[in-house]
Amino acid sequence: MADGSMFRRSRSTHTALALALFVTLTLANAWPLAVAPNTTVGQHGDALFSVWRLAWVAHQLRANPLHLFDGNIFYPEPRTLAYSDAMLLPSVVLAPFHWAGARPLVVYNLFLLCTFALNALAAYVLVLRLAGSYVAALIGGIIFAFSPYRFEHFDHLEMQLSFWTPLAVLAWHRAVERQTTRDCLLVSAAVAAQILSCIYYAVFLITALGVMTAFWFWRTPLKAVRAAAMMLLPAMVVFAMYSLPYLGNRSRVGDRPAGEIATYSARFSDFVSAPSTNRLYGWTERFGAPERHLFPGLVAVALVVVGLWPPVDRRRAIHAVALALAFQLAFGSNGWIYDLLYAWVLPYRGLRVPARADILILLGTAVLAGYGASRLAARLEPRRVAPIVMALLLAATAIEYWSKPAVQTVNQRVSPWYPMLRTMPDAVVFEWPVTVPWRIGNMMDVGYMYRSTLHWRPLLNGYSGFYPQSYIVLLIRMRSFPDTGSIEYLQRSGATVLVLHESPKMRHVYERAIERLARDPKIQLIGSGMDAGTRIAFFRLAAAP
Repeated sequence: MADGSMFRRSRSTHTALALALFVTLTLANAWPLAVAPNTTVGQHGDALFSVWRLAWVAHQLRANPLHLFDGNIFYPEPRTLAYSDAMLLPSVVLAPFHWAGARPLVVYNLFLLCTFALNALAAYVLVLRLAGSYVAALIGGIIFAFSPYRFEHFDHLEMQLSFWTPLAVLAWHRAVERQTTRDCLLVSAAVAAQILSCIYYAVFLITALGVMTAFWFWRTPLKAVRAAAMMLLPAMVVFAMYSLPYLGNRSRVGDRPAGEIATYSARFSDFVSAPSTNRLYGWTERFGAPERHLFPGLVAVALVVVGLWPPVDRRRAIHAVALALAFQLAFGSNGWIYDLLYAWVLPYRGLRVPARADILILLGTAVLAGYGASRLAARLEPRRVAPIVMALLLAATAIEYWSKPAVQTVNQRVSPWYPMLRTMPDAVVFEWPVTVPWRIGNMMDVGYMYRSTLHWRPLLNGYSGFYPQSYIVLLIRMRSFPDTGSIEYLQRSGATVLVLHESPKMRHVYERAIERLARDPKIQLIGSGMDAGTRIAFFRLAAAP
């Protein structure tokens, strides 16, 4: 009994030390943001988009939970939250912080930092269970949580929500080895949590677990079917229910086109390319492309080779199969199986970036590198050399992944007229200027969405993973704003409040627009002033006859 208690204390101590290391690495790799979470955010507009997503769910849970997916963007389109991943589980968990009055930007940034440590800790627990070495587990945690891929997606919060995946794999090992109902349900719970956190990763995870189960029970197919059903069917019920708003939107926005999928399918050169944010290998960025900087690190690759060196036991073989599958998924239309999945498995038709299957490559690399590190430590002679070598490998892995993500400062000087819109229950807002249809990925509307967290009134503007046709038409009609035709179109669209922003490079355009609106009898000035250092004006637009 005393020995067991001592072992538990030792394991708890090691876990606490591991968490301390992972938190330290998180702060070191996200230092510009970590020291100023109240005024700093990732440079890409998707960061502010995630701020809006988390805040919207918190707002709507109290205001009208039955219309949770009817976001206030792309008015009057329904289910606009389902144009991208809703991240429902983390949004619900974080909602009390919003209700307590925490600023949406702070909630987002602190949670983003937490995801790095949680990802590392989850992989650490998995590798420790399989490889049985604390240092090997630390290396596995670092590979999974801090690789260049993570900082390629630093501004994509849903791409950081992957800690459920190693936990699901850990539960899977217990389930196939013990074959108990409880263990199977734990797998299903972890998969369901991944579904509600990041749909992308859930689709890849379910595919991987299905293949791993088939290979584990390859001699007994009926047992494989039974185990897969027990582990995955409850999660698939959750997936089906969660997919309803997304399926409702499918008739409006369609599937991802094959050309777009091909653009974001990995190539061999992408695996020797790191994003520019990596301090050591950033110069290799030119060998890849956006969303396709997938370099895993030299130390990780070397340890995988050691881990797969014969003899290979059953567990290692299964993870080698899973790693091969992950590469095929990441290669997308450049591989052998993705087109088949796209044709026959409906969720794959909504995925734009096959290269994001790199999350499974990272997990497979972490596990097999953990095996390699454990094997290396066991064979080093003399024994006193082993701790030194393992410490050097640990440090080398961390140094290879040292990054400095690009951030921007969020100007806090907000126009007081934005909160005032809360007092106008009939306000339907249009903000100008807007982008043009051939640059629809422009981040201009993301700023308007962030400002809408101050009032939550319906907004004609929007930014998301999909765009409704009505928004494309709006952009086309606003090319001539503020002429009579564009104003009448806004009236017919339901807009009642116009917000005009000055562009520092086009001040004369702003001034001419203000003069034109001042002459229109249908439009009344509400107020004007400054917002984030530039001029802004709010107008009331009469309802359409």
